[in-house]
Amino acid sequence: MITVVWLCGTGFADTVDGISQVFADCLDPTRFEFQPVPYPADYGTRLSYAESVARGRFALASAIRNAPGRVVAGGYSQGAGIAGDVVAEIGRGERPGLEVDACALIADPRRPRLTGMPDTAPAPGYGVSDERPVEGIPTYWAAAPGDPISALPAGNPLRTVADVSEYFTIASPADAVKWGEDLVAGAKACRWQRWWSLENWRDWGGAIEYAWNYLQPPVGGGRHTAAYIELGIAARLAATINRTVR
Repeated sequence: MITVVWLCGTGFADTVDGISQVFADCLDPTRFEFQPVPYPADYGTRLSYAESVARGRFALASAIRNAPGRVVAGGYSQGAGIAGDVVAEIGRGERPGLEVDACALIADPRRPRLTGMPDTAPAPGYGVSDERPVEGIPTYWAAAPGDPISALPAGNPLRTVADVSEYFTIASPADAVKWGEDLVAGAKACRWQRWWSLENWRDWGGAIEYAWNYLQPPVGGGRHTAAYIELGIAARLAATINRTVR
């Protein structure tokens, strides 16, 4: 049995979100065991996104290390960003002792351009938090066209939000100060994306459109949520894992 260690999306610390559940339900139950990995899954309410990611990285690495046999790693949204980072490090040889057979990512905020699944046209754009390739380990990306988290155009101003909100938290005044300090440090270290030099496209109308796409129906377009179920994208990713991981 192959263990699929999985990090769910923001807000699902110890429960499974709907997109992840569809993916799990479409895995071959005779060959794969879906194992959700608890982690904070927060974005600035109790702790910062950066701290949530750090704890998620530790939790995922521990789950991979403790799995009884072969492993596929993956996740949705925030969880996909974490899983992709950890698997990329494994592929570069930076995590001795950790091995995975493949990686499955849904709505990865660091999806590289032109990546996707076999026999499926890749979604345009790339992740809102920039691009992170994965080398040496088969990795499959599920991205819905129009998803502002995983398929954002290069020049969209929403990239600024990803740059400045990583350390943001409203948990306490001290956390707010820490966010400000990290914001300054990031600017000094040139860690922000230079999206304005990639394309001369500063269309805030486009930013509003993609922000609307993030919201769930009927308020918004649901391209980061409902589309992955309604268009069969999460199910196709599971079918890809069923077919390619032998």
